[in-house]
Amino acid sequence: VQHVVGTGATHTSPAFHDAYHPYLDMVWAYRVAVRGELKDRTFSPASFGWDAWDGRERCPVCREELAAGA
Repeated sequence: VQHVVGTGATHTSPAFHDAYHPYLDMVWAYRVAVRGELKDRTFSPASFGWDAWDGRERCPVCREELAAGA
């Protein structure tokens, strides 16, 4: 994400979008790992009513692509 933004991509650009979802997935994986290390109650995407950590199901761009059959 940092590299894409450094090249001038805005948060609504396809380049940012393509970098954001893998980043978000890794952020949540890290949070889950830290909670596990700290012996805290773990959680899953289902804890939030989501299917996955990457946010694609909540992303307007991804939903639009899915609706268009992409």
